Amino acid sequence: MGPLLSLLTKKTGSSELALDAIASVAAAVGLPGRIEPDEELAGLALCARGESIEAVSKHLGWKDFERFCSSILRGRGYRVRENIYLRKPRAQIDVFAMSDRTSLAVDCKHWARTSGRGALAGLVRAQLVRARRLHDSLDGTGPIAAVILVMVDPGERFVEGGAVVPIFAFGDFLDNIEAHRRMLDLV
Repeated sequence: MGPLLSLLTKKTGSSELALDAIASVAAAVGLPGRIEPDEELAGLALCARGESIEAVSKHLGWKDFERFCSSILRGRGYRVRENIYLRKPRAQIDVFAMSDRTSLAVDCKHWARTSGRGALAGLVRAQLVRARRLHDSLDGTGPIAAVILVMVDPGERFVEGGAVVPIFAFGDFLDNIEAHRRMLDLV
């Protein structure tokens, strides 16, 4: 049992109640049928019970972190595709989240610290290129915003037309995406 499953079991008082909490959150994010409990779903259940999203995400590996972010987006009503591979040149979009108004090309960075504005600018520029390539490869897709989702607060939220969002501010960013549109270079 991983650390988040253990913590959820402790907070709910039993394994059975932890499984009930996981089933409830899985249904809320649109996962069909019987699911196997995992760290990502335990993390979502903990967040639903008031645990901070930042504290939870620190217990996830990088791949779990990507799935965790995807689940948050699903819970907010986005249609989500993970690990989209682009060819010539080869590139990857970690998470593509679509809504009726704005879509997001999300690069999930499970780092304990950031490397400064220059490094963030390089990440954003690369994500903008990937977002543009993705947009060009899809028919009828509306505007796509480039988002870098990070574990810690880099101090800047918008760099060279892309959003740099710490995990603890992800919900606020999604709630206010329309207000942020003017800060984003939508492709």
